[in-house]
Amino acid sequence: MKTTDEEKNGGTIVFERKDGVFKKFCKDALQAPDHKYVFIIDEINRGELSKVFGELFFSIDPGYRGEDGRVKTQYQNLVEKGDEFAEGFYVPKNVYIIGTMNDIDRSVESMDFAMRRRFAFKEITPESRVDMWYDERDELGKKAIKLDELSLCMERLNEAIDKVPGLGSAYHIGPSYFLKLKDCSKEELWDYYLKGLVFEYLRGMPDADKYLKDIKDAYDDKGNKK
Repeated sequence: MKTTDEEKNGGTIVFERKDGVFKKFCKDALQAPDHKYVFIIDEINRGELSKVFGELFFSIDPGYRGEDGRVKTQYQNLVEKGDEFAEGFYVPKNVYIIGTMNDIDRSVESMDFAMRRRFAFKEITPESRVDMWYDERDELGKKAIKLDELSLCMERLNEAIDKVPGLGSAYHIGPSYFLKLKDCSKEELWDYYLKGLVFEYLRGMPDADKYLKDIKDAYDDKGNKK
């Protein structure tokens, strides 16, 4: 026996337009124009951005925000009357988009320059995020780990990475890796997490084994011992 929906559609499979996450987010923002709404896209450079954003490619530009920047999407005829965006979609002026990215990830292509122009860029350095250690100070303290020693270890490690031709600050190892010390030893952290990462940095380089040893010695603080 057919259901009501099956009878209405003649038993055929149909596609129904539904609001996406971002559109729902923008609708929420319209209800509170005096508040700032921040939409975060993690690892934004992993997608093919021109396809991900589609018609929004221009709409996210600050110069096209608000009702004056309405665009008719390819499915505009399916938007119900009474919908906030029945006459076209736009990004409210109180919506802010933050995209995170690792610009050395070799599995992704360079971010489209047209998309780059629509964002301001800010580098997050390892030193600027050591405050996460303080959030976990009690847990690290149970393993008798001193935060100043962690800081020196990270500093030595990244200084050694800087000495490798072709590498630099973009390849620095951040403080989040060291939070794993809550559950493992310093040697295990190197063996199971850092060594593999550094090896990928050095893959295909001449003298890769030498550089790997130099970085490991810096991690162990052997370079400062006579």
